[in-house]
Amino acid sequence: MIVDDLGHDADRDVDADVNAADAHATDVADVADVADASSAEPAIELPLLSVVVPAYNEALMLLPNMTRLYEYLRGLDGYRFELIIVNDGSSDETGEIADAFAARRAHVRVLHHKINFRIGQALRWGFAETIGDYVVAFDADLSYEPEHIGRMVEAVREQHVRIVVASPYMDGGRTTAIPWTRKFMSQSVNRLLSASSQSHVRTVTGMVRAYDGPFLRSLSLKSMGPEINTEILYKAQIMRARVAEVPAHLDWSAQSERMQMRKVNLRVSATSKLQIFASFLFRPIVFFVAPGLVLLTISLWSIASLAVTVLNAAGKTGGNINTRLTDAFAVAWRERPQTFVIAGFSFVVAVQLLSLGLLAVQAKRYFEELYFAGHEHNAAYRRRQSIEAFREVIEDEQALLAADALADHPGS
Repeated sequence: MIVDDLGHDADRDVDADVNAADAHATDVADVADVADASSAEPAIELPLLSVVVPAYNEALMLLPNMTRLYEYLRGLDGYRFELIIVNDGSSDETGEIADAFAARRAHVRVLHHKINFRIGQALRWGFAETIGDYVVAFDADLSYEPEHIGRMVEAVREQHVRIVVASPYMDGGRTTAIPWTRKFMSQSVNRLLSASSQSHVRTVTGMVRAYDGPFLRSLSLKSMGPEINTEILYKAQIMRARVAEVPAHLDWSAQSERMQMRKVNLRVSATSKLQIFASFLFRPIVFFVAPGLVLLTISLWSIASLAVTVLNAAGKTGGNINTRLTDAFAVAWRERPQTFVIAGFSFVVAVQLLSLGLLAVQAKRYFEELYFAGHEHNAAYRRRQSIEAFREVIEDEQALLAADALADHPGS
């Protein structure tokens, strides 16, 4: 099924070479699916797994990667699945390849952005289109092996958590072929976010995750860029949702050839700035109280040193106490005027920062309480709608039964 972001059916020319490459393998898979369906006995419906894959200018590797991912999902025991590819306004043939891929396979949908809205919006649209009991966000470049999907979803079920993160930075996780500057920046930002959120999660910025489907769809998200991953964890924290990690292998070995064939903008600086700012969401008080305490310490130290200077000068002058203190302050000002400036300036700024920290904490609590209340209100509204829909179904069935009864006994 192919969906356009303007609501129109996509009508695209399918590349003949792509179809020829796929046709035989897909026909065999479809025949096997039909044979399995015809021989299967009635059973309890399996949980549905929705996999969302955002893609932007991935034409070089989209077809082989999606074929590999699709085959993995077909072989995953215990789940039905749907694969949702979000073409985020690609300027290459990503959209056409995705359409060709979906046209010959069941349970695959393609969503198209007309322009590049960035990964946050791509994920939000993909999440909104899912109907699965479990939702997995996955990279189109398969920098994580598809086998991570099964491990993450099983962790959601076995540990009774809402979110499971594939973490290359936790114990047991590892990375391969990551440029050292990118790895250093990523690890540093994740350490900052982990510390500011007071969380055990070591890879806060990671996109590859498994979610409890209804919980994910209940979150109100607004981020347009990669900071959406931090926003999800922050709002999960507000809802007191449990989050877990599984060790993961982040492998960029296949990226070197891709980077040589086309320009890849890593956007390390911009992304890192966004992620560092995102840590403000978790503990805004740290950004005000920490520098405020440093400046207060400098101010108190300067005031103490001035006090020592004034007392020493007062002991060397004569007269009453007022005269001695006035003369002592005059001596201290002549000898150390910069200390007066440093002490006064740092004290004023320290008081302002500490006050802003308290206001930030208060604002954060208000936001969290409002978000929690809004989330609960929306959940209650959805429950009422479900109950009303169920009642309507029951009433319709009762009306049909009554009509059948009258038809069977017209004279009664």
